[in-house]
Amino acid sequence: MNEYQPLDINRNPIGVLQPGKQYYIEGSGDSVELPEAGVYMLSFVSGTVVQINYPDGTDSRVVVATGTIISFYFPAGTTVSVGDEDLQLNINKMR
Repeated sequence: MNEYQPLDINRNPIGVLQPGKQYYIEGSGDSVELPEAGVYMLSFVSGTVVQINYPDGTDSRVVVATGTIISFYFPAGTTVSVGDEDLQLNINKMR
């Protein structure tokens, strides 16, 4: 069986990330501390605001539309929480 690996314009293999461990946040006050560094894909089922607290003490607020899928690199110990009681968020650690 021949397997196909996608190539870029220079015919180099394109890295593909696969979903790994999954986390789920539902409702205000719910949060997840991410135990390992890496690329995480966030899928917003509903809601608009996500609070991200990094281990170095800095933070960010992300405002998104329902249905948005976005990827971030997070260091180990990052906490992701929701600020909206109607928010539903899937977080997938990519490998």
